[in-house]
Amino acid sequence: LNLWLPRPIKMAAMVSARSRWPLVAVIASLTLIGACTGSVDSESSGVGSPTTTSPCRTSASGPVTYQYAERQGTDPDRTSLDIYIPAGCGPVPVVVWVHGGGWRTGDKAAGQIERKVAWVESIGAALAAVNYRLSTPDSGVMWPDHGADVAAAVAFIQQEGASLGLDTDRMVLLGHSAGAHLVSIVGTHPSLLTVAGGDPGQIACVIPLDFSFDLQTAPARALIANAFGIDPEVLEDASSNIQIERNGAPGAKFLVGTRGGRIRVAEAQIFVELINERGGTAALLDANPYTHNEISSQLGAPEEEIVTPVVSAFAASCFANPAP
Repeated sequence: LNLWLPRPIKMAAMVSARSRWPLVAVIASLTLIGACTGSVDSESSGVGSPTTTSPCRTSASGPVTYQYAERQGTDPDRTSLDIYIPAGCGPVPVVVWVHGGGWRTGDKAAGQIERKVAWVESIGAALAAVNYRLSTPDSGVMWPDHGADVAAAVAFIQQEGASLGLDTDRMVLLGHSAGAHLVSIVGTHPSLLTVAGGDPGQIACVIPLDFSFDLQTAPARALIANAFGIDPEVLEDASSNIQIERNGAPGAKFLVGTRGGRIRVAEAQIFVELINERGGTAALLDANPYTHNEISSQLGAPEEEIVTPVVSAFAASCFANPAP
């Protein structure tokens, strides 16, 4: 099964939310088929360390918390991630969730996390919810700290995922707002991940939900100045569109979620077109009439028809077409 749109995808290419949900269920079911033999993994929650996991799980487990990096003077919780693994057999794909909050607030356990865990489980995958350092008053946290942390989390999952029951060749990065910026920049700025010990080529797909990709022209100027400063070179370094212009199209496929007014949607369309023109694969999801918060909070909601079917179908096709 292959859901990828033909290349090149034309300007303003849209993914329809209609008629996709049954196919998602089929693909998700295929990801869980395997030889269900072996002992049972009974761990359900707590603080963990990578170990060899059992091939079959009779029930879902999590959250289990892992510290992916140590930063001097930083609360370990800020450099930790929570992993939720569904019932089933063998390694499962993983969705890496990065929360928003203007790079200064937010937490891996917030943002309708129970709904996201249930949704990810429904498509046959594990969820890794990531915390990162925040640009709070007097913290001294500025770019590239946030990006370095998310890259370190991805690298940790790539390195330890097999021992945690994860298939790291079937990895999807998902983020909202500031988290959308962070998954996009990790997916387009190869050195962030390589410096952290990770492999950019091992990311199958990226799903940023509702953020501008050029920090020099993006709204929320005060939030950007607080987390990045105002140096044009720094803003360029932290902008996904600039990284694509410098490095070429990302290897990961992108589904770009947007909503709002005509200008905001057009900016997202331009980013999609940039990826496609440079030889990558990207599509646009217009989630209007949702608000900025609803594009994330409604993902996985019962009977939701605007975001969930499209994101689910895209993620399932990523699992069926893992990173090379």
